[in-house]
Amino acid sequence: MTKLKFVRSWRAYRKGQTAEINGGLAVQLIAQRVAVEDNQGSLIETAAVEHDAETADATPRKRRRAVPQPDPPDRPRR
Repeated sequence: MTKLKFVRSWRAYRKGQTAEINGGLAVQLIAQRVAVEDNQGSLIETAAVEHDAETADATPRKRRRAVPQPDPPDRPRR
């Protein structure tokens, strides 16, 4: 069995899918450029865990300007 990765859609397989196909058909699909042999399956995939880091937020904040308010009008005395 040969593991193939499809570069074009073929029958029920979509582009990008992988499948294990027996000898003669696999050779024919490769010759027709419908699929390529998938060598990525034998690679071991690893992942690294990133730790959360606390960082200081040094973003300058805009300060609101104090808008001078007009003095309230004097109330007339009774």
